[in-house]
Amino acid sequence: MSFTIYGIHPVLEALKKRPRAVHRIILARQRDESAVRPIMELAKQGHIKIEHEQGVNLDRLAGSEQHQGVLAEAEPYPVWELDAALAKCRKEPAPPLLLVLDSIQDPHNFGALIRSAVCAGVQAVIFPKDRSVGLTATVGKASAGAVEHIPLCRVTNIAATLAQLKQENIWVVGTSARAETSLYRFDFKRPLALVIGSEGKGMRPLVEKNCDLCVSIPLQAGFDSLNASTAGAVVLFEAMRQRMPG
Repeated sequence: MSFTIYGIHPVLEALKKRPRAVHRIILARQRDESAVRPIMELAKQGHIKIEHEQGVNLDRLAGSEQHQGVLAEAEPYPVWELDAALAKCRKEPAPPLLLVLDSIQDPHNFGALIRSAVCAGVQAVIFPKDRSVGLTATVGKASAGAVEHIPLCRVTNIAATLAQLKQENIWVVGTSARAETSLYRFDFKRPLALVIGSEGKGMRPLVEKNCDLCVSIPLQAGFDSLNASTAGAVVLFEAMRQRMPG
């Protein structure tokens, strides 16, 4: 099945990580070739066809105007089985750090969270089949191609998945504005799965019930709201800070 990837970074990362999955590159006519030269070079190395189209045609093919004059027809983003991702985690020298996304609906938040996860050293991202945005081209663009750098696990039931993670001796920590424990008073150096809830309602009650603990982000009085991707980034980078050597 053909899938469209758009944007300079998403296409470049796809060519780097899985060139055999890229079938065709489409560039806007009369665009600055210096910005896409690495893409052109990798495509030529992989014997991938390069075509040129008018910008309006790229808008139509991408379903967006945010393509930066670059499209690729490729295989869909790969999805991992949870057991395979956990097996990979066991081989890592650092304790597991997983990101669980409960009902994230906005593709820009989803992509931004994947990007933060990669930058913070997360070893896998877990999300549900239902009540969640899928791995769309918009998610890939919002992640700046980070979707190519981390196992992405789509599961049937988040609550059951959290129970499985506990059996692996992984702590399950939710995020909630109501939590009494500040993230700055929590030890993130243990094996950990961090749960981020949906943009409006946060974690669903059954998911929260399956958490070992919830942490909150201290905020200045008078305003008590961060969007999902910002909150996730704050917690992930605190986890990274604590885990850094020295």
